[in-house]
Amino acid sequence: MRKTLTIIAATMTLAGALSACAYRGGDIGDPVVRKFYWYSFLSGDDIDEHCTAGMPDRFRVVYNGVYSEQVRIYQLDSLQKVLSVKVVGSGNAGKLSSDDLLSPWRADESKIALDQETYDRLVMSFKGDGMFAPPPVGLRLPSQSFYWTAASCLSGRYNFTAWSYPSDSFDRLVFGNNLFALDSMGIPVKAAGPVPFDPQRADSARRGEVTDFTLEVGPRGLRR
Repeated sequence: MRKTLTIIAATMTLAGALSACAYRGGDIGDPVVRKFYWYSFLSGDDIDEHCTAGMPDRFRVVYNGVYSEQVRIYQLDSLQKVLSVKVVGSGNAGKLSSDDLLSPWRADESKIALDQETYDRLVMSFKGDGMFAPPPVGLRLPSQSFYWTAASCLSGRYNFTAWSYPSDSFDRLVFGNNLFALDSMGIPVKAAGPVPFDPQRADSARRGEVTDFTLEVGPRGLRR
């Protein structure tokens, strides 16, 4: 078992080094897919590619509640009006099985059908919070912190933006509470707050046992 887990760890580390690969679809709840395509998925490269006049509106909103502890992924489009929710935790060893050695790191998932009024209210909160305004170019998003990212296609126009904690813009967000209220996962949200220094994790990071990273907002998606 130890040898198997070592191989898995090596695979995950390799995948992390290739995280700038272009996402074209696939289950982001799968830990290997997530490692390979996380940057591109957050940027919404696949949304950008198909964002043309006449296409359904699409929204991909991600809450980073300290990457190693909790990530919540919300996706929605104007055609189906079904809110897809995926929650990635720190890894649940109780889910480990010989049939699926990666199961502890797979996302928990749910889907919530929205009526037109709820859908419209959610999109209005996106607009009110500046989701479709020019992005904060240069904003840095450390993985071991709290932030929101949003990639979207609205009326044939692609947009990407982000909000980081602590900031007034983060504190004023309305859509976050709206999404959390609709979220039926039953997994408590990790509330934003100061992240204490963890010397044990810092030591593990120096030895390459864990990977921390910092994203940066560009004029169109995340800078690679």
